[in-house]
Amino acid sequence: MWELAGLTPDGESRVMLGLGAWWEPIASRVGAARRSPLKAMRKNIEAIRALFTMEEISYEGEFVQLDHVKLDVAYGSTDPRNIPIYIGATGPKMLQLSGEICDGPVLNYVVSTDYIKDAVGQVEIGAQRSGRELSAIDRPELLACSLSDDDPEAAIMMGKSLVAYYLGTEPHIMKASGADPSLVDKVKEIVGWPATEEDYKRAAHLIPDDLVRKLMAVGTSSECRDKVSEFIEAGVTCPILYPIMDSIEPVIESFSDWEVGK
Repeated sequence: MWELAGLTPDGESRVMLGLGAWWEPIASRVGAARRSPLKAMRKNIEAIRALFTMEEISYEGEFVQLDHVKLDVAYGSTDPRNIPIYIGATGPKMLQLSGEICDGPVLNYVVSTDYIKDAVGQVEIGAQRSGRELSAIDRPELLACSLSDDDPEAAIMMGKSLVAYYLGTEPHIMKASGADPSLVDKVKEIVGWPATEEDYKRAAHLIPDDLVRKLMAVGTSSECRDKVSEFIEAGVTCPILYPIMDSIEPVIESFSDWEVGK
């Protein structure tokens, strides 16, 4: 914990902050009022940036109220913190906001490279509002990976289960995936809310091979590496591989000596 609380030798933060606006129906089920998410995100980030100065802050607004608040440091430097802030953004307006006021978005998964290209364009629009170039904005993406050189078909089926889960339960992913609406309707007939593992595994057979291959890295090591390269070429600066197998070791072994384009 002391390592995380302190700074690197060159004065940089060892941590980063990720924020998301959540989605329905999960927000309302835990009593969270998801109103004006763009404005709420902007105002929260303004307040957080102020707190990171390590000064005493008062902030009065619709979404944030701070009355002489200062971050307490029990150990280590009390200098201002340069902590990168990322927004988990999916829709165009939130993507623009991430480019305007943050270090970048964390791009969503179970989406296509076409979606990523459009998303990066939205981030650039936001960056231009604050006088920045796209190259100054980090663009990591969560990228699901189901890999097996021994049984690639089983790996693909595992990927289909994940696609079925998201098409059946998360509206923002349904839209961003680019999946045919008629397919989404069929999946939703099987996958209810809350989804059960039995339901989305049962719906996996509805997912075409070409769709799962478009939305994530599945199959053999070579196929997965090629897919990750495609997402980087589409504008992702840092793929965050999300193994969905029982063991992450095959992914580590397959990518440990991997170089983009080789």
